[in-house]
Amino acid sequence: MYPEDAGEPAQGGGMKSGVTRNLEALIPLILIVIIAAFLGHRFGLWTIPFLGGQNQVQMLVIGQPSIDLLADLDNQRDLVYYRVKDASDLDAAPQEQLAQYDIVLLDQHMGITPYDKSVSRSFGEALENYVKTGGKLITIMDSGIYRSGGIYGTGVASDVIGWRATFGDIIPVECDLGPNNIPTCKLPISTTAKIHRLDFDNPIMEGIEVAPADPRYGPLNILTFKVKPTGNQVAYIKHIADASNYPGIVEKTLLIGKSIYFNYDPAITPGIWQNTLEYLR
Repeated sequence: MYPEDAGEPAQGGGMKSGVTRNLEALIPLILIVIIAAFLGHRFGLWTIPFLGGQNQVQMLVIGQPSIDLLADLDNQRDLVYYRVKDASDLDAAPQEQLAQYDIVLLDQHMGITPYDKSVSRSFGEALENYVKTGGKLITIMDSGIYRSGGIYGTGVASDVIGWRATFGDIIPVECDLGPNNIPTCKLPISTTAKIHRLDFDNPIMEGIEVAPADPRYGPLNILTFKVKPTGNQVAYIKHIADASNYPGIVEKTLLIGKSIYFNYDPAITPGIWQNTLEYLR
Protein backbone atom coordinates (compact mmCIF):
# COMPACT_ATOMS: atom_id res chain seq x y z
CA MET A 1 0.00 0.00 0.00
CA TYR A 2 2.90 2.37 0.66
CA PRO A 3 5.58 1.46 -1.93
CA GLU A 4 7.75 4.59 -1.42
CA ASP A 5 7.86 4.25 2.35
CA ALA A 6 8.45 0.52 2.09
CA GLY A 7 11.41 1.07 -0.21
CA GLU A 8 13.39 3.45 2.08
CA PRO A 9 14.34 0.92 4.77
CA ALA A 10 15.48 -1.53 2.10
CA GLN A 11 17.63 1.20 0.51
CA GLY A 12 19.20 2.10 3.84
CA GLY A 13 19.82 -1.57 4.62
CA GLY A 14 21.54 -1.95 1.27
CA MET A 15 23.94 0.90 2.09
CA LYS A 16 24.80 -0.64 5.44
CA SER A 17 25.29 -4.02 3.83
CA GLY A 18 27.72 -2.46 1.32
CA VAL A 19 29.78 -0.87 4.11
CA THR A 20 29.84 -4.17 6.00
CA ARG A 21 30.99 -6.03 2.92
CA ASN A 22 33.77 -3.50 2.34
CA LEU A 23 34.94 -3.81 5.94
CA GLU A 24 34.89 -7.60 5.74
CA ALA A 25 36.98 -7.44 2.56
CA LEU A 26 39.54 -5.21 4.30
CA ILE A 27 40.00 -7.48 7.34
CA PRO A 28 42.29 -10.04 5.58
CA LEU A 29 44.41 -7.19 4.20
CA ILE A 30 44.71 -5.59 7.65
CA LEU A 31 45.72 -8.94 9.15
CA ILE A 32 48.39 -9.42 6.48
CA VAL A 33 49.82 -5.95 7.21
CA ILE A 34 49.87 -6.63 10.98
CA ILE A 35 51.56 -10.03 10.52
CA ALA A 36 54.14 -8.56 8.10
CA ALA A 37 54.89 -5.72 10.54
CA PHE A 38 55.34 -8.14 13.43
CA LEU A 39 57.60 -10.48 11.43
CA GLY A 40 59.71 -7.56 10.25
CA HIS A 41 60.13 -6.46 13.88
CA ARG A 42 60.88 -10.02 14.98
CA PHE A 43 63.66 -10.50 12.42
CA GLY A 44 65.17 -7.04 12.85
CA LEU A 45 64.10 -5.50 9.52
CA TRP A 46 62.54 -2.58 11.38
CA THR A 47 61.59 -1.60 14.93
CA ILE A 48 58.09 -1.15 16.33
CA PRO A 49 58.69 0.68 19.65
CA PHE A 50 55.58 -0.47 21.52
CA LEU A 51 56.42 -4.13 20.85
CA GLY A 52 59.77 -3.85 22.62
CA GLY A 53 62.25 -6.72 22.64
CA GLN A 54 64.77 -5.05 20.32
CA ASN A 55 67.11 -3.62 22.94
CA GLN A 56 68.01 -6.93 24.57
CA VAL A 57 68.10 -10.24 22.71
CA GLN A 58 67.80 -13.69 24.24
CA MET A 59 70.89 -15.83 23.62
CA LEU A 60 71.38 -19.54 24.25
CA VAL A 61 75.04 -20.41 24.85
CA ILE A 62 75.80 -24.08 24.20
CA GLY A 63 79.08 -25.46 25.50
CA GLN A 64 81.87 -23.83 27.43
CA PRO A 65 83.05 -20.43 26.14
CA SER A 66 86.25 -18.87 27.41
CA ILE A 67 86.11 -16.94 30.68
CA ASP A 68 86.93 -13.76 28.73
CA LEU A 69 83.98 -14.20 26.37
CA LEU A 70 81.56 -14.82 29.24
CA ALA A 71 82.91 -11.71 30.97
CA ASP A 72 82.32 -9.72 27.80
CA LEU A 73 78.74 -11.02 27.56
CA ASP A 74 78.22 -9.95 31.16
CA ASN A 75 79.36 -6.46 30.17
CA GLN A 76 76.91 -6.39 27.27
CA ARG A 77 73.74 -6.95 29.31
CA ASP A 78 72.10 -4.00 27.55
CA LEU A 79 72.43 -5.94 24.30
CA VAL A 80 71.99 -9.57 25.29
CA TYR A 81 70.65 -11.79 28.04
CA TYR A 82 72.24 -15.23 27.88
CA ARG A 83 71.81 -18.68 29.37
CA VAL A 84 74.42 -21.45 29.25
CA LYS A 85 73.53 -25.11 28.62
CA ASP A 86 75.38 -28.28 27.68
CA ALA A 87 74.59 -29.79 24.29
CA SER A 88 73.11 -32.83 26.05
CA ASP A 89 70.54 -30.55 27.71
CA LEU A 90 69.09 -29.93 24.25
CA ASP A 91 68.41 -33.60 23.46
CA ALA A 92 64.91 -33.31 24.93
CA ALA A 93 62.58 -31.34 22.61
CA PRO A 94 65.44 -29.39 20.96
CA GLN A 95 63.22 -27.56 18.48
CA GLU A 96 60.95 -26.22 21.22
CA GLN A 97 63.91 -25.13 23.34
CA LEU A 98 65.67 -23.34 20.47
CA ALA A 99 62.50 -21.46 19.56
CA GLN A 100 62.76 -19.49 22.83
CA TYR A 101 65.96 -17.70 21.76
CA ASP A 102 66.92 -15.03 19.21
CA ILE A 103 70.58 -16.14 18.93
CA VAL A 104 72.31 -19.45 19.54
CA LEU A 105 76.03 -19.41 20.35
CA LEU A 106 77.65 -22.81 19.80
CA ASP A 107 80.98 -22.52 21.60
CA GLN A 108 82.57 -25.78 22.72
CA HIS A 109 86.13 -24.85 21.76
CA MET A 110 87.34 -24.99 25.37
CA GLY A 111 86.33 -28.65 25.63
CA ILE A 112 89.06 -31.26 26.12
CA THR A 113 87.55 -34.53 24.85
CA PRO A 114 85.76 -35.19 21.52
CA TYR A 115 82.51 -35.62 23.48
CA ASP A 116 82.91 -32.05 24.78
CA LYS A 117 82.71 -30.87 21.16
CA SER A 118 79.81 -33.06 20.08
CA VAL A 119 76.07 -32.68 19.58
CA SER A 120 73.36 -35.25 18.92
CA ARG A 121 71.79 -35.90 15.52
CA SER A 122 68.39 -34.67 16.72
CA PHE A 123 69.87 -31.42 18.00
CA GLY A 124 71.81 -30.90 14.77
CA GLU A 125 68.64 -31.27 12.73
CA ALA A 126 66.74 -28.93 15.06
CA LEU A 127 69.49 -26.30 14.81
CA GLU A 128 69.47 -26.55 11.02
CA ASN A 129 65.71 -25.97 11.01
CA TYR A 130 66.09 -23.11 13.53
CA VAL A 131 68.48 -21.22 11.25
CA LYS A 132 66.53 -21.92 8.06
CA THR A 133 63.34 -20.56 9.64
CA GLY A 134 64.87 -17.27 10.78
CA GLY A 135 67.17 -18.08 13.72
CA LYS A 136 70.67 -16.63 14.15
CA LEU A 137 73.64 -18.88 14.89
CA ILE A 138 77.25 -18.14 15.89
CA THR A 139 79.69 -21.06 15.78
CA ILE A 140 83.14 -20.78 17.36
CA MET A 141 86.18 -22.66 16.00
CA ASP A 142 85.88 -26.48 16.28
CA SER A 143 82.57 -26.52 18.14
CA GLY A 144 80.12 -29.23 17.05
CA ILE A 145 82.54 -31.15 14.83
CA TYR A 146 81.60 -34.50 16.44
CA ARG A 147 78.28 -36.30 16.72
CA SER A 148 77.48 -37.81 20.09
CA GLY A 149 76.94 -41.58 20.22
CA GLY A 150 79.20 -44.43 19.11
CA ILE A 151 80.22 -47.82 20.44
CA TYR A 152 83.90 -47.34 21.26
CA GLY A 153 83.54 -45.70 24.66
CA THR A 154 84.42 -42.20 23.42
CA GLY A 155 80.84 -40.94 23.39
CA VAL A 156 81.06 -39.89 19.73
CA ALA A 157 80.32 -41.51 16.37
CA SER A 158 83.61 -42.61 14.81
CA ASP A 159 82.45 -42.01 11.23
CA VAL A 160 81.37 -38.36 11.60
CA ILE A 161 83.67 -35.35 11.82
CA GLY A 162 83.05 -31.84 10.62
CA TRP A 163 79.74 -30.02 10.41
CA ARG A 164 77.92 -31.05 7.24
CA ALA A 165 76.81 -34.52 8.34
CA THR A 166 75.19 -33.09 11.48
CA PHE A 167 74.05 -29.57 10.54
CA GLY A 168 73.56 -29.76 6.78
CA ASP A 169 74.81 -26.67 4.98
CA ILE A 170 74.15 -24.00 7.62
CA ILE A 171 77.75 -23.72 8.93
CA PRO A 172 79.62 -21.42 6.49
CA VAL A 173 82.88 -23.43 6.52
CA GLU A 174 83.91 -27.02 5.79
CA CYS A 175 86.46 -29.35 7.32
CA ASP A 176 88.93 -30.59 4.68
CA LEU A 177 91.42 -33.43 4.86
CA GLY A 178 94.85 -32.25 5.97
CA PRO A 179 98.26 -33.92 6.34
CA ASN A 180 98.09 -37.71 6.86
CA ASN A 181 94.35 -37.55 6.06
CA ILE A 182 93.64 -35.83 9.37
CA PRO A 183 90.67 -33.43 9.08
CA THR A 184 91.79 -29.81 9.33
CA CYS A 185 89.19 -29.02 12.00
CA LYS A 186 91.12 -31.41 14.27
CA LEU A 187 94.43 -29.58 13.71
CA PRO A 188 94.62 -26.34 15.73
CA ILE A 189 97.17 -23.82 14.48
CA SER A 190 98.86 -21.34 16.79
CA THR A 191 99.80 -18.15 14.97
CA THR A 192 100.92 -14.60 15.70
CA ALA A 193 98.71 -12.52 13.48
CA LYS A 194 96.32 -9.67 12.92
CA ILE A 195 92.70 -9.78 11.77
CA HIS A 196 92.00 -7.83 8.58
CA ARG A 197 88.73 -6.60 7.15
CA LEU A 198 87.72 -8.27 3.87
CA ASP A 199 84.06 -7.34 3.36
CA PHE A 200 83.81 -3.55 3.55
CA ASP A 201 80.01 -3.56 3.52
CA ASN A 202 79.43 -5.97 6.39
CA PRO A 203 78.46 -4.26 9.71
CA ILE A 204 80.54 -6.77 11.71
CA MET A 205 83.75 -4.96 10.70
CA GLU A 206 82.27 -1.46 10.57
CA GLY A 207 84.92 1.07 11.55
CA ILE A 208 87.56 -1.66 11.94
CA GLU A 209 90.19 -2.16 9.23
CA VAL A 210 92.62 -4.27 11.23
CA ALA A 211 92.76 -5.63 14.78
CA PRO A 212 94.58 -4.65 16.87
CA ALA A 213 94.21 -1.16 15.43
CA ASP A 214 96.84 0.46 17.69
CA PRO A 215 100.41 -0.66 16.85
CA ARG A 216 101.36 -0.29 20.52
CA TYR A 217 99.41 -3.45 21.34
CA GLY A 218 101.29 -5.67 18.90
CA PRO A 219 99.85 -8.71 17.10
CA LEU A 220 97.45 -11.26 18.56
CA ASN A 221 98.30 -14.79 19.66
CA ILE A 222 95.56 -16.70 17.86
CA LEU A 223 94.53 -20.35 17.91
CA THR A 224 92.77 -21.12 14.63
CA PHE A 225 92.04 -23.79 11.99
CA LYS A 226 92.63 -24.13 8.26
CA VAL A 227 88.98 -24.53 7.32
CA LYS A 228 87.42 -24.01 3.88
CA PRO A 229 84.93 -21.11 3.61
CA THR A 230 81.60 -21.84 1.94
CA GLY A 231 80.05 -18.47 2.78
CA ASN A 232 81.02 -14.82 2.59
CA GLN A 233 84.41 -14.04 4.19
CA VAL A 234 84.00 -11.00 6.40
CA ALA A 235 87.56 -10.97 7.79
CA TYR A 236 90.75 -13.03 7.58
CA ILE A 237 93.67 -13.84 9.87
CA LYS A 238 97.10 -12.90 8.47
CA HIS A 239 100.41 -13.97 9.98
CA ILE A 240 102.63 -10.95 10.66
CA ALA A 241 105.85 -12.47 9.29
CA ASP A 242 104.83 -14.45 6.18
CA ALA A 243 102.04 -14.82 3.65
CA SER A 244 100.06 -17.46 5.52
CA ASN A 245 96.44 -16.55 6.21
CA TYR A 246 93.26 -18.24 7.42
CA PRO A 247 89.54 -17.44 7.35
CA GLY A 248 88.70 -15.25 10.33
CA ILE A 249 84.95 -14.58 10.19
CA VAL A 250 82.63 -16.20 7.64
CA GLU A 251 78.91 -15.54 7.23
CA LYS A 252 76.12 -17.40 5.45
CA THR A 253 72.86 -15.54 4.99
CA LEU A 254 69.84 -17.70 4.31
CA LEU A 255 66.41 -16.53 3.22
CA ILE A 256 65.61 -15.19 6.69
CA GLY A 257 68.24 -16.73 9.00
CA LYS A 258 71.94 -16.01 9.56
CA SER A 259 74.92 -18.18 10.44
CA ILE A 260 78.29 -16.69 11.44
CA TYR A 261 81.50 -18.62 12.02
CA PHE A 262 84.43 -17.29 14.08
CA ASN A 263 87.74 -19.08 13.45
CA TYR A 264 89.13 -17.72 16.72
CA ASP A 265 87.89 -16.80 20.18
CA PRO A 266 85.99 -13.52 19.60
CA ALA A 267 86.87 -12.38 23.12
CA ILE A 268 90.27 -11.21 21.78
CA THR A 269 88.49 -8.66 19.53
CA PRO A 270 85.79 -7.11 21.77
CA GLY A 271 84.94 -4.37 19.26
CA ILE A 272 84.25 -6.89 16.49
CA TRP A 273 82.26 -9.05 18.91
CA GLN A 274 80.09 -6.11 19.99
CA ASN A 275 79.50 -5.20 16.32
CA THR A 276 78.36 -8.80 15.76
CA LEU A 277 75.84 -8.64 18.61
CA GLU A 278 74.52 -5.29 17.32
CA TYR A 279 74.26 -6.73 13.81
CA LEU A 280 72.32 -9.82 14.89
CA ARG A 281 69.86 -8.08 17.16
